[in-house]
Amino acid sequence: MNATRTHTTSPHCRAQGLAGLSFRNMPMKPLLHAWAAALLCACAVQAQAQSHLPPEAAVREAVARSPAVQAADAAQRGAAARAQALRAGPHETVVRASGQRRWVHDGSGQRFTEGQIAIERPLRLGGKAESDAQLAEATQAASRVAAQDVRHEAARQLLALWFAAQRAGQAQQTARDNADAAAELARVTERRLRAGDAARLDAELAAAEHARMQAALATAQAAYQAAQADLQARFPGLEAARTKEGEAAPPLLDLPPQPDLPPLPQQPPAQLRLRYIEHSHEYLLAQAEETLALRQARRADLERRPDPTVGVFATSERGGSERIAGVSLSVPLGSVHRQAQADQALADADAALSRRLAAERRLGAEFDVLWSLLAGKRAAAQAQARAATLQQGAADRALRAYRAGESGLTELLAVRRTLAEALLAERLARSEALEGDSRLRLDLHELWDFDD
Repeated sequence: MNATRTHTTSPHCRAQGLAGLSFRNMPMKPLLHAWAAALLCACAVQAQAQSHLPPEAAVREAVARSPAVQAADAAQRGAAARAQALRAGPHETVVRASGQRRWVHDGSGQRFTEGQIAIERPLRLGGKAESDAQLAEATQAASRVAAQDVRHEAARQLLALWFAAQRAGQAQQTARDNADAAAELARVTERRLRAGDAARLDAELAAAEHARMQAALATAQAAYQAAQADLQARFPGLEAARTKEGEAAPPLLDLPPQPDLPPLPQQPPAQLRLRYIEHSHEYLLAQAEETLALRQARRADLERRPDPTVGVFATSERGGSERIAGVSLSVPLGSVHRQAQADQALADADAALSRRLAAERRLGAEFDVLWSLLAGKRAAAQAQARAATLQQGAADRALRAYRAGESGLTELLAVRRTLAEALLAERLARSEALEGDSRLRLDLHELWDFDD
């Protein structure tokens, strides 16, 4: 259902619609039937397509070009560099060199050139190297899930904007055909007035109806253009297909039928709820951040035992007549600062655990809301379809009453407005149900999975 395509009423549809009927030699008999057929065709323009979703290749390209996604990719590269630094460790080999002059004040006036060179290296002991490696893995895992989460959020936003543009296109197409039908009705009524078959009041009512439909069309066009602009601004290159200027729209009745609402998942809601939580990037990210915080806490606890620095040195004294070689060992003395850092890291790990539990609860509630809304939207779409069918029957009876002189044009116009609203409401309700189904499948990783 490519609901944002705009079309003019085709000759094929005009054969059954109001816009293409000739009223010179016919009374109002076929008017309401023709107008209803035109509305049905017009509404079907936006809904009848092979798919109600954009092509997956276009979606992936649009999401990949999103600035938020590109920023997440850059952050992931930064995390990979941090992981590499963690594995290597912060310690580096240090080379020290010193030179000095010695003066002997014993009356001999001797002077000597002396110097020392030393090589020192801090050592990661007590399992710190292994802990750093685990911390590096956790860092990369968290950054990878964070990038996937950004892609998923971009896909959610794209899906919402796409369906918003579809619904705006449906409203615009319906408003256009309503305006065409109102214009034809005004012309027919004017001709009947000149022929003495209609009252001046009927002509004025028809003209007012035409003006009202023109105003509605202008509003719908502005809303459609705004929806398309929003979609284009956020995801350049991805827009609903639209008929090019000067290009004829395909015959409405030649378009494939509107896709039915897909069936609800067969799994029990409890299983779907668990699957929704466990596959959520928000939950996976909270889980990865909890693991990262736990490993940071373990590393901070190990840091309470300082790393020793071991070195070797060689000294030349009294001009080289005396030479000294030795080994050095230095150990920092632990302080309250190291203990405070370990306590802070442990508290951060507790906070990460609480955030994961909060995310689990929030996602469970989110699924419950989505599931309830989806069921409601499906029921609403089915009810709107029944309402449109019943309203069509009422419109037929109103036409017969008008032809028999049992009602006037005012009643006919009221029935026509109600039928137009019912037909549009049915299409919009179906679009909302399709959006709800697509959103659920997206969150269950059955649609546009970016984790591969």
